[in-house]
Amino acid sequence: SMKLGGLGPDYETIKEKKEKLKLQKEYSRQIKEYNMKNITVVQRFLPAKPQVSSGCRQKALEYAKKIPRPKTFIARQSEQEVKEALPQAPAGTSLPKIPSLESLWSRHEKEKEVVAAFEALHIL
Repeated sequence: SMKLGGLGPDYETIKEKKEKLKLQKEYSRQIKEYNMKNITVVQRFLPAKPQVSSGCRQKALEYAKKIPRPKTFIARQSEQEVKEALPQAPAGTSLPKIPSLESLWSRHEKEKEVVAAFEALHIL
């Protein structure tokens, strides 16, 4: 009376599982519709809840009203204000010369060699 497995798929059990799944989905759809209807009916009859604020919340809201607000930053400044803010060198003095790119590059290479030497000695 016991049936052992075969080489191919068992179409009978697949059909049974498919039918069972179909019935479950249909049942869940019906329950969902029923619940949606009941929720709308219950919401119509329920009175609105009165606004009850706790003492702590009320105190916090009052405190928040009393805190001074930060001043807003004006994003655009006039050109005249920008010129005044920038430091200006006196007319008679000359500014120091900016080093050339080659000298900066050679300095960078020398410093890289120094760092590599420190790393070789395990100092860093």
